[in-house]
Amino acid sequence: MKKILKVLYGFVALTLGIFFSVALIKAVVSHDAPRETEVLSDSRFPDYVVQLNEYYESFQNRRSHFHQTQERAFLPMEDQENCLNCHSIWPHTKDQRTRSFNNQHSRYMSCLVCHLDDQKGRRVNLEWTNFGVDNSLTRQGPFGVSRLAEDKLAGSENFITKIVPLIIDGSIKTRLYTPFNTPAYVEYRESVDAGRYVDEVKMRTDAEALVGEKAATCSVCHSESDTFPWTTLGFSGDRLNEMQHSAVVGMVDKYETFYFPPVFE
Repeated sequence: MKKILKVLYGFVALTLGIFFSVALIKAVVSHDAPRETEVLSDSRFPDYVVQLNEYYESFQNRRSHFHQTQERAFLPMEDQENCLNCHSIWPHTKDQRTRSFNNQHSRYMSCLVCHLDDQKGRRVNLEWTNFGVDNSLTRQGPFGVSRLAEDKLAGSENFITKIVPLIIDGSIKTRLYTPFNTPAYVEYRESVDAGRYVDEVKMRTDAEALVGEKAATCSVCHSESDTFPWTTLGFSGDRLNEMQHSAVVGMVDKYETFYFPPVFE
């Protein structure tokens, strides 16, 4: 009888212990829940321009960066691409081998340069655009187009000017670029923030109307073929040769594993 009571006592003690532990965890989680919800709500459509500027205002962040960093100028959030309604400013995450290379392209070209649906018979050109921004950076021209004699790239950290695709129909040019603050997307964000019903599927279908199933691969553009208009965009000399015979493209195409040099303090 005593053994049965001991077992029963142990079972009751274990049950009460589990009960109080679960209750304590729920109390802690429920206490933090309003704050978590608020953070998630506020970060659904973050202002990446503000975030990046604030990040690089820190000397420690600049100092710890893998590459040398300079003062940066960014295209205002309202003029960024509408893709940022669903994707982050660094949207490529799936392939760990290539995501950093792909993400850096989004800084100086429209997403549709690589993701445009390839339709036969449709004439598409690429050109630089400064989105109406007139400052010391845009007047210098696009960053990295030419290489100077002392082996430095011309221009500055110009993340305002971007390469954008155009559809040409006779004398009519249509820029394939939808800004973040297009009225339809402003209304969409306001509706989501207010908790009103939004047809997410329709919004995504409309936003991706010109997006193809597969993106262009690195070697499609970084080669001597006429697929990418390097010279028309202003590349020449050594810089053109570097772009058409990129060592990075060869590394990505030929090797499954590759390593960067270690960073020493």
